[in-house]
Amino acid sequence: ARHASATKMPKRSTQTYSSEDAPQTDEDVITVYYCKYSGDPVLITDAVLGNLPKRRTDGARVLDTEKYTVRLKAQPEVKAKLIKREGGKLEKQYRYLMGDLPVCYKSEPEGKYLYLIDGALSAFNFGNAAGEGGETPVPPCIQQTASGMIQIAIDVEDKARTKAVSKITADEVGVALTYPVGQCDDELLEFLGKVLHLRLPQMSLLRGWSTRSKLLMVQGLSATQVYERLHKSMEENRKRIERLVNLHSADNRWLNKPEVE
Repeated sequence: ARHASATKMPKRSTQTYSSEDAPQTDEDVITVYYCKYSGDPVLITDAVLGNLPKRRTDGARVLDTEKYTVRLKAQPEVKAKLIKREGGKLEKQYRYLMGDLPVCYKSEPEGKYLYLIDGALSAFNFGNAAGEGGETPVPPCIQQTASGMIQIAIDVEDKARTKAVSKITADEVGVALTYPVGQCDDELLEFLGKVLHLRLPQMSLLRGWSTRSKLLMVQGLSATQVYERLHKSMEENRKRIERLVNLHSADNRWLNKPEVE
C-alpha cells in the first residue's frame, strides 16, 4: 500500500483543473476535489477518481483509504441511514455531509473503503466565483478556438425524463435529453440555444470521440459567458431536484430512518 505523509503534500491552488480521467503517473499527485454544488473542498487524495472502481448498485466510486492518501473534510452524520436496494435488501450507510448534502459514505464506521457518491465531487472548483483579476474561472471543456468561436465538449445523457444541464466537469458538460443519443441533435441545439440565449445560426454541432460525445461550436459569446449561463442552468436544475425531493420526502421517510441499536 502507498502512503504519502502530510509533509510531502504540495501546496495547491484552489482553482484545480486536473481531469478526473487523467492517467496516474509514478509520481504521487495530490488533487483537491470539491463539492459540485457548494464549491467547498471535500477530499484531498492522490487517487484519480475516474480510475477507481464503481459500485454496481449506485455508481459510487470505491476509494481504498489504506492504499491512497486521503484527507476528508466532510462531516460524519450522527446516525447511519438505511437505504433500500433492489430485491428489498436494506443497506446501512454511514454518511459524510457538506452542509446537508451527502457526498460519500462507508458501510462500516471504521471501514477502509470510502464510497464517493456519483456526481458529488469534481476536480474543478465551481464555487470559486472569481479567479485572478476578478474573472470567472472557466473549465477546460469550454475553450476558445483560433477562429474565435467557443468550443464546448458535451456528454449526452439520453432518454431522460426532462432536458437539463446535469453536470459540468473539467472534461465535459453533461446534458440530459429525452431522445435517444442517435436522434437528439436537434433537441440538443434547441435546448442549449435557450440556455445560452443564442439563435440556431450561431451554433453548429460536430461529432465527438464517442457516440455520446458532441462538440458544440458557438459564436457571439465569450467562454466566460458560456460557462456562466451553463452553470446557471445547472444550478436551476439542482434546485428543481431538491424541491422534488423535499416534496416527496414524507412518502420516502422510512428509507432514511436512523438505525436504532
